[in-house]
Amino acid sequence: MLTPFRVTPHADERVWGGTRLGPPRKLPIGELWLVGPSLVVADGPYAGRHLDALAGELGAALVGSAAPVRPRPRFPLILKLLDPASWLSVQVHPNDATARRLAGSDALGKTEAWYVLEAEPGAELLLGARPGVRQADLEAAMSSGGATTGLLARHVVTAGDVLLVAAGTLHAVGPGLLLYELQQPSDITYRVDDWGRPPSRTRPLHTKQALASVITRSRPTPHDTARGGRVVACRYFTLDALDVPSQLDPAGLTLQVVTAVGAPAELAGAGWSARLEPLETIVVPAATDAWELRPGPGGRALVAALP
Repeated sequence: MLTPFRVTPHADERVWGGTRLGPPRKLPIGELWLVGPSLVVADGPYAGRHLDALAGELGAALVGSAAPVRPRPRFPLILKLLDPASWLSVQVHPNDATARRLAGSDALGKTEAWYVLEAEPGAELLLGARPGVRQADLEAAMSSGGATTGLLARHVVTAGDVLLVAAGTLHAVGPGLLLYELQQPSDITYRVDDWGRPPSRTRPLHTKQALASVITRSRPTPHDTARGGRVVACRYFTLDALDVPSQLDPAGLTLQVVTAVGAPAELAGAGWSARLEPLETIVVPAATDAWELRPGPGGRALVAALP
């Protein structure tokens, strides 16, 4: 049996980043990666190992029998926190087939889910084309370098809202939000519109790739998670928001990635226990016995897994 372990987070500086994820070095911290193939185990017998290499070595014992194994076992999820102080560019991610065509045979697409941790009043997302906007309208705006923001649906969100953002969905994240982002193990992003700023070497536009990736009919909408339970389910991952003590069992099928929200959470299994402070994360391997989760008063735990 394997026991849970923590991962060393990785901070990414971004021009649009805020201050909630740590003090800036040169630029503000826009993203804090909590788990992902390139990150490193922080404790336990596998400390210092990259998660992707460890998945290749341990296979289903770590990632579970539900994880894809071709061409080899890979660490199957990326989890980040996002803290935007200004609007991110309008972006789109390819699906698996388009990613392979554009970026190589081993490339994966990027479907993602967002859980809103904090939201200032009126904080917004752009998500999918507005009703009535046609593929030709988007293609004309993108091809000419014109603004696409006016063609996209605006959504005001509040803490506890969740969204499943399928690959091919045009989107942008606005300021005043702190987001939990769960996604496929891919970071392919095609920038469509940078709010009128001209493209540069460090922030190019990817018009050709974006046109090949966009799916106009993808128009997701946020929904609240006040009742908890299973809040996201798709072919790539699931997400549970658990408010009450729960018995969980990976059963060899899937790893479970647990993040405390709003209050500390206690975890305990055969021969191990852990306490997570708010926004701390731990990986429970698939080959772990059944275990108990106790969210703290007023808090909840987000549990990401494979379907």
